[in-house]
Amino acid sequence: MADKRSFLVVGGDSLVGGSTVRALKARGHEVHASTRRPDTLEPGRVLVDFEKEETYRAPDGVDYAFVIAAATNYERCETDPMAKVINVELIPRLVASLLDQGLFVTFISTNSVFGGERPWPHEDDAHTPGIAYAQQKADGEREVLRLTNELGARDRLNITRLTKIMDSDTPPLPNWLASWNRGETITPFADLIFAPMSVRFVGDALATIGEKRVPGNLHLSGADNVSYVDFAQALARHLGYGASVVEPTTSTAKGVHIAFKPTYSGLGMTRTRDLTGLEPQSLDALIRDLFPAGHG
Repeated sequence: MADKRSFLVVGGDSLVGGSTVRALKARGHEVHASTRRPDTLEPGRVLVDFEKEETYRAPDGVDYAFVIAAATNYERCETDPMAKVINVELIPRLVASLLDQGLFVTFISTNSVFGGERPWPHEDDAHTPGIAYAQQKADGEREVLRLTNELGARDRLNITRLTKIMDSDTPPLPNWLASWNRGETITPFADLIFAPMSVRFVGDALATIGEKRVPGNLHLSGADNVSYVDFAQALARHLGYGASVVEPTTSTAKGVHIAFKPTYSGLGMTRTRDLTGLEPQSLDALIRDLFPAGHG
């Protein structure tokens, strides 16, 4: 195990934040998980409200922070001006405050900054965002870098971009399992592509990144660009159902509007692999993480 350290996870109530907290604790580290809910404070949980003007002070002894916080709802980013303020102003300001206190910071971003039309973009490739959320995250990255450069702290920052993250309760999985248990078929979309990872894999990978303290741009990705049909068929095989339980369709055929429908979703991990030893997660490994016993 790496030397015991003290970490702060901003966004500890989130799916990724919670998994990162668990992974760090399992490795013997001290962890402070932030919350914006004062009524849930307890030892190991600290209050961080990045919408307030006051500078947040990290707990004594903490020298590394994961900033896993953003306005992520696509529709909100399209319609609510506050979402842009959060993503482009408030979160970068928090990152800069933590850097100014001498911490190393991992700032979490998204594969959507690349737009989804290039296969396996590398860590330092140019951004080509499409939807509002992606534009805000790209602008947020630029603002983080601007503030970091002003502080002379580029050696204490990494921007880690993620592809789709899943656990066993991520939609549409509960509905799929319920349908199969009733003997019904499901109709996943063949024109919706993603490169999924399990939340356990991401938490463990972020813990590794925190221990290694690698600056610069990093990527965590599923190993495969797959459609929801591909994923459903692989999941059905793992759970022991026949191929007939999956009836492919498309979002176009169903008249369903999807805000972000990339041609490619996976991220290239060459730099990340070379500096951390981390590999992308295969589809089979993801499914085993979600349902290790082979059933829902």
